[in-house]
Amino acid sequence: MIMAVLLAASATPLRADPTYYWAIPGHNFITMTPNGSPSFNFLNRNGSGLENIEQLTLAHPQPIQAIMLDSTESAIACARAWLQPIHALGRCGQPAGFFRNVLFWDSSRLTVPPHWATLWDVARYPGQRAFFRGPRLTLELALLADGVPPGKIYSQLSTQAGIDRAFRKLSQLRPYIIWWKSPSEAYHILQEQTVLMGITPSGIILSPQTRNTLARPYQAQMENILYSPAVWGIPATLPARKSDETRAILLANPPRLADIPTPMPTESLEISDSFWATHVILLGERFDAWLAQPQPPEP
Repeated sequence: MIMAVLLAASATPLRADPTYYWAIPGHNFITMTPNGSPSFNFLNRNGSGLENIEQLTLAHPQPIQAIMLDSTESAIACARAWLQPIHALGRCGQPAGFFRNVLFWDSSRLTVPPHWATLWDVARYPGQRAFFRGPRLTLELALLADGVPPGKIYSQLSTQAGIDRAFRKLSQLRPYIIWWKSPSEAYHILQEQTVLMGITPSGIILSPQTRNTLARPYQAQMENILYSPAVWGIPATLPARKSDETRAILLANPPRLADIPTPMPTESLEISDSFWATHVILLGERFDAWLAQPQPPEP
């Protein structure tokens, strides 16, 4: 009788543990800092926007163990209960280094490395520019190009006059802009179109796996970088046992992006967590309204 039970049990296939992933935007274009832990299953997150984050973090069953977001996305997702608390007082994000978005240019058409202001000099350097489609990064970029020092960007953007100044500057360049919303979109633009310059995730230009697949000989201006804080979050629907395991990894020694170099290049900027936590909704609405206006023709 016992033998019959054992034979019956052995005939029933054991259910394999599900595979869980660490989701990273543009994982194909970035390098993670090793942490000495067991190997992770990294997943490239192609989508963008809050709707995509909501869909991923509330999925059931949940295949994502941890998701990498920028600090503004993390704050919104935490407030909407899309993420689980990691720290005391309900904080949901664990620092994960910095995303790098770098000024790039086509070195076959522009022989001198550009600076922020060069992006707006369409008289001397006509051609399309690639920009991130959103207020974060883009408003800072407009003020940097308009001559505002990095240390005064957020004091400017905290005033109505500074916000108006940034949008006026963007309006000057709008006919020349091609927009991207995710690292994958930025890569396809540089792979398929001949833009002259713009802003892009640095790994697209610097990675040996991708740079030789681009449409033009693009170069990165390493003095002009926007550093954006990245954080890990735990999806709300991740099972409790896996959540506890993930939380322990995040608090101990998680995989991460590189930190900001010391000293930081003088023309570069660290994107402000505190500013965007307060202003993301208001400036997001204004950016969308500005983008919805009829586009002026290219001169």
